[in-house]
Amino acid sequence: MTQDVRFGWLGQSRRTALHTLLAGLVEDWARNWWMGSAEGAIEVHAEVTELDQEKRSMPWISTSDAGALAIYSAGKDFDGLGRFLAGASASTDADADLVHQVGESAMTDLASRVQRRAGVNNTAQLRKESAPLSVEQARLGAFCVTASIGRLTLELAIDRNLADRLAPPAAISRQSGLAQRQAAIQTASLKMTAVMDFGSVDLAHLSDLSIGEVLVGDRGLDEPLHLHLQGHGAIAAGFLRRSGEQRAVVIDGQT
Repeated sequence: MTQDVRFGWLGQSRRTALHTLLAGLVEDWARNWWMGSAEGAIEVHAEVTELDQEKRSMPWISTSDAGALAIYSAGKDFDGLGRFLAGASASTDADADLVHQVGESAMTDLASRVQRRAGVNNTAQLRKESAPLSVEQARLGAFCVTASIGRLTLELAIDRNLADRLAPPAAISRQSGLAQRQAAIQTASLKMTAVMDFGSVDLAHLSDLSIGEVLVGDRGLDEPLHLHLQGHGAIAAGFLRRSGEQRAVVIDGQT
């Protein structure tokens, strides 16, 4: 693959697209494998400096026709990764093989998710070896994200070939097999909350609340609810309705 390496930094729009894509893949992977997964416990940031291999442990490498991927795990081996993901504080002889298998399977699955997103169905096994310059140096088109998963830190670095397959430049974005960005993210789910302004009640009514008591606010039934989208605040107003056995809101306006 060295004959395919070319000089050329990735532009900011490509870096942003790669960050969004890799962050989604890592977050989905962590939710599937990490027993301690919780909202807000997974963060993925794009690196702005080049990787310093001398200060990092040897990574796992996954290569294919689409390009190269390096996964740095801050010195954790498959056993350590398996214990963290499974929430096991220590391994006995009985479960040592199990946590090793969990760690190995999880890392293999992470690499496979990235390679499959690039259009590669058969991913080669991970290998512990020195990373090629093509995944370390930004001037060669390398790109890296750092994922903080609870107390675990992973770094994923890709070369320019893999970057072109994951987030193709405009000249090749219409090639078959490469999903558009909108198609890739339109099925993502976001939490939405309907907030009702109840108004105010006398403090005396709250001092001795009991089950079955009815609180009456000072807002009318014709006043709308406010819909809040996770991370974006209020986006619309509407009225509470019922659709079968589920709650529904009829949108009345945007905020």
